[in-house]
Amino acid sequence: MSFVLKICDKYVYCFFLKYSMNLVEKYIFSQLLKNSILILLLIISLFSLSKSVQLIDLIINRGLPSIFFIKLILLSLPQIIPVLLPIIVSLSVFFVFSRMKSDNELIILQSSGLTPSKLIKPVIMFSLSFGLISLFFTVIIAPKSNENFKILLYSLKNNYSSTLLQEGMFNTIGKELTIFVKERLEGGKLSNIFIHDSTDKQQQSTLIAKKGILISDKNSTKILLENGSQQFQSKEKKLSILYFDKYLLDINNTENESLLDRWKSPSERTMLELRNPDPKSGDDLKNLQAFKAEITNRFALPLNVIGFSLVIISFIISSKFHRTENYSFSIKVCFMIIIFKILSIIASNLSIKFINLELLNFLPFLICLVMSLFFVRPKELLHV
Repeated sequence: MSFVLKICDKYVYCFFLKYSMNLVEKYIFSQLLKNSILILLLIISLFSLSKSVQLIDLIINRGLPSIFFIKLILLSLPQIIPVLLPIIVSLSVFFVFSRMKSDNELIILQSSGLTPSKLIKPVIMFSLSFGLISLFFTVIIAPKSNENFKILLYSLKNNYSSTLLQEGMFNTIGKELTIFVKERLEGGKLSNIFIHDSTDKQQQSTLIAKKGILISDKNSTKILLENGSQQFQSKEKKLSILYFDKYLLDINNTENESLLDRWKSPSERTMLELRNPDPKSGDDLKNLQAFKAEITNRFALPLNVIGFSLVIISFIISSKFHRTENYSFSIKVCFMIIIFKILSIIASNLSIKFINLELLNFLPFLICLVMSLFFVRPKELLHV
């Protein structure tokens, strides 16, 4: 942890701001950077812990290799970092300036002639730096990560079907197969197997076998059923039963749909793909508004980093000083951050549902900007 903070101090802080800030502003920027990294690592740890609870079943009960567990968590992180950065930066601003206020550092600085604009300047530069990081994630990292995440899930669902067969439960493989295995034995052996196969919609069948064995290779996973029966309805709607000694069933998806040919959701697409949907694709034509909303949201999230932090610092500077700890003030700040985040989520959902409302994603930033001007006089901000 300390090593990470030292690296950030040495390279990020010194490289960007060595010649553009005075000593006080550098001190504030350094404190903001340290607090933001600590909060970010804490939230990532909590997210990874909650995600691991959902995925741990794949490792313990279903025998999935642990490397996929780690990959799924790592591929999930770029999706949430841009969403969390506005909260992280605004909380960092609140913690740093609240501590400076309680330690009388803020009062001393203001008494020495430091104007509010000089206090706001390091916050703006800090939030701008993190806003650029957020933009890098939303435009480049997150779409590719979302695509790789879904490809990995698809791969696990098809190439590792054998490991996902949990005993004592109905396991769904693709859209066509439902498999129940009473007991899994060593060497891929299965006992008391029930399979409902709806590959042929016109003639769905049910397979029942006393035992079977899994046969896997790089391209497919099959079950060799022994001593069983196949039940299906004939064209005359009569129940027919076929008994067999051995029956080989491929439990991979029979569609053989290429990963490259599947329809990509807006969150997986690059900016070029969002701006140029396929006019021959019905799914693309149905989601034109979602594409527009995704484009604006990728720029709105970085702006929210700046807007959230700006309104918090403006509110702190404009508030009165209290000698004792003021819990109501902390509650107000936390309440403001929550409200702005909820507003951002609502704006994002509405921009997808309603035509030509994609610019609604910028509403939270505009509200933060107006509130900042309300808390701090515009004349003071002009002295930056």
